Amino acid sequence: MPGGVCGFWGACGAAISAGIFMSIITKSNPLANESFSLSNEMTSRALHKIAEVGGPRCCKRDSYLSILTAVEYLKEKLDISLETSDIKCQFIKKNNQCIGKRCPFCK
Repeated sequence: MPGGVCGFWGACGAAISAGIFMSIITKSNPLANESFSLSNEMTSRALHKIAEVGGPRCCKRDSYLSILTAVEYLKEKLDISLETSDIKCQFIKKNNQCIGKRCPFCK
């Protein structure tokens, strides 16, 4: 994804990538029925989670949110379980726009 799509296109690349991931594992295509739906819903759920936290942009935060959302979605829709671990952001000082305490990974 090109940088800045979150603000310029209205859809974060991390969320779109989660949808791409779902498309790949379900072998989706533009004419598919169920896998088309799953892929788009995955993107939608990741975008929703990112929107709940808000901006400004943080590619690490939005990637973490998208991955964790994908793990939940895989379990719900495909009964595939993946392990997760607690994520603690190590990039706070490198992002001048960090939202600090509003970020679920800046604890």
